[in-house]
Amino acid sequence: MRIIKSVNKQKKETKNFKSIINIALAGNANVGKSVIFNQLTGLSQTIGNWPGKTVEKMEGNLNFLGYRFNIVDLPGIYSLSTYSLEEIISREYIVSEEVDVIINVIDATNLERNLFFTFQLLELKVPMILAINQMDILLKRNLILNFKKLEEIFKLPVIPVVAVHGKGVHQLLEEAIELVVYHQPTSHYNQDGKKIHEELSHDDKKIKNHSSTKKDFQFPDLYSILTYGKEVETRVNDLIKNIESYSEHFSRFNYPSRFLAIKLIENDEEIEKIFKVNQETTYIIDLAENYRKELEELHGEDISTIISSEIYTNIHKIIEEVVIVKAHDEKRIIWAERLDHITTHSVWGYIILILILIGIYTFTFIIGNFLGGKIEDIFNGLSSFIYKIYSENDLGVKIFWEGGVGGIFGAVGGVLVYVIPFFLIIEILQDSGYLPRAAYLMDRFMHFLGVHGKTIIPMILGFGCNVPACTGCRIMETEREKKISIALTSLIPCAAVMTVVLGLVGRYLGVTWVLILFGINFIVIIIVGKILNKILPGECTELIMEMHEYRVPNYSVIIKQTWVRTKEFVYKAMPIIIVSGVILEILFMFRLLDPVNLILSPITVFWLGLPPITGIFLIYGILRKELTLVLLALLANSMSATLLGLLSPFQMIVFSLVTMLYIPCFATIVIIAKETNWKYALQIAGLEIGFALLIGGILNWGFFFLTNL
Repeated sequence: MRIIKSVNKQKKETKNFKSIINIALAGNANVGKSVIFNQLTGLSQTIGNWPGKTVEKMEGNLNFLGYRFNIVDLPGIYSLSTYSLEEIISREYIVSEEVDVIINVIDATNLERNLFFTFQLLELKVPMILAINQMDILLKRNLILNFKKLEEIFKLPVIPVVAVHGKGVHQLLEEAIELVVYHQPTSHYNQDGKKIHEELSHDDKKIKNHSSTKKDFQFPDLYSILTYGKEVETRVNDLIKNIESYSEHFSRFNYPSRFLAIKLIENDEEIEKIFKVNQETTYIIDLAENYRKELEELHGEDISTIISSEIYTNIHKIIEEVVIVKAHDEKRIIWAERLDHITTHSVWGYIILILILIGIYTFTFIIGNFLGGKIEDIFNGLSSFIYKIYSENDLGVKIFWEGGVGGIFGAVGGVLVYVIPFFLIIEILQDSGYLPRAAYLMDRFMHFLGVHGKTIIPMILGFGCNVPACTGCRIMETEREKKISIALTSLIPCAAVMTVVLGLVGRYLGVTWVLILFGINFIVIIIVGKILNKILPGECTELIMEMHEYRVPNYSVIIKQTWVRTKEFVYKAMPIIIVSGVILEILFMFRLLDPVNLILSPITVFWLGLPPITGIFLIYGILRKELTLVLLALLANSMSATLLGLLSPFQMIVFSLVTMLYIPCFATIVIIAKETNWKYALQIAGLEIGFALLIGGILNWGFFFLTNL
């Protein structure tokens, strides 16, 4: 820390001192990048899209030791190839002038897979810090890493991190300052493996260099870290000479010549476009193609396999040098293996999954009903007090108390009491490591619907909210699987839908009817999946994903994430509910709802068998599904009735089922359009409206004929 304080002391002496540091968090999926991002940026995050792209961009900022840090959480990827839009965006951003330092987040429990991406990042020659995450899990496996040796090999800062507990996270920022200020790593480890900082003198030369760019960074010699075989190196070096002879053409792209040479040999289409810009340099593409054919003939394998095997050979050597095995705790290992085995078992795994899903709803149902009942009692008690002071038919009481205050109590007692416990359980499952096991279990069934098991992850998240869940479908490898996954996820009953079902059917008719409604919902999901699997061209790919070891959830992180999910409702939905409640009271008092309900009555009254007033509520439900229940409750209050007085038990079932199926909320439709296109979003909306009306009408008329036989 002394070095940082010294820098801050002299900061005023330098006019061009770089006080803003831009960091890119890069790494494979599920290595803890987002956890580090959340630990650093807290609530200062913004979520948007990369310019002109459908890929999400996560940005955040913070102030630390007198510096302003802008941090971008890049998409989780496994290579810098051009197989996906995420990979192209990531590498273009990394080499841009916007990035000062890369923090490469590495899963300590899976070094082999993660270091492959690290070697590709090294080829970009950008200042980099290696953040070795999940050190707590590594230690539980009785493995330790020689960090001093890792720094000697990579000649870069290597920081042990336990992201979920915030350990080592701020040290990453300290190292970033050292790299930007001094353009070289200055830290090392002592004999005990603990990180220490050298106290450097701050002479005029170093102060002068403060205003320079990342190009001044003393990058380690790649040849001492990663060397390909002689056949590959000879051809790469020849391509480098040809590329550098036209350096004026390629300097604006910011890619190092060695990276360009390797990607040309790998037949990277995006890199080839760079060389096609100028007619003089197109011969380099032909030269790379000849070299690629020569190497494939020599090795008898395709070029990607050749390059990958060369990299993995280097990785294996490094792992042998830095991984130290301690004596095993056999008892702990046995229990960890048993837990993993039973939750992925071909029989017990599914039983556990079903029990977990039932447990989620039961827990939410019990907590929500208990708290909702208490809040309703409080409102009724306060209402009695208000009615004693003012007349129950007073205009102000109707509008402001029953409409406005009633809307607040309805939102809290009818929605939040279900939303918060549900999000809490979902976050626990995600943080503990169970969700990847669920994906593995569901892989075979999901193939039946045209996607692989990874789809179950956004689908489970969809029980919380369809908006982030549909965004999460980006983890799918192909556009076809992404489209099917989005459609299936949009049909998952989110927390808002669950609130309607539990608050209406669950509260008045019991949990059995709740399970029946969810059963119908999932039958619809299967039918839609089969339809899309038939009409969308292409085939399903195989499931490839990592299952991390189970861990004890970090409850501070869970509570923070639960609040992040819940605050969207508090900030966005509650104002709508309050304003809607007031407007609804005014419309109801002056009978202004009648024309709208009359227009919708052929559908709501004749086909679905619902009261005329429900038409306007279904329209409100397009904004947010929970509004249908809250506004029903407000209407019942204004009529001095209960929900059972407003709807019959069977009407509650039909109304809840239509609300579940008839259309995703408007925010979900927008997300589907952003992730695919508006045509597909409207097609999905139309398909779901059709299913909702068809099934709702069949139930209504079936019940009518059965009761009139």
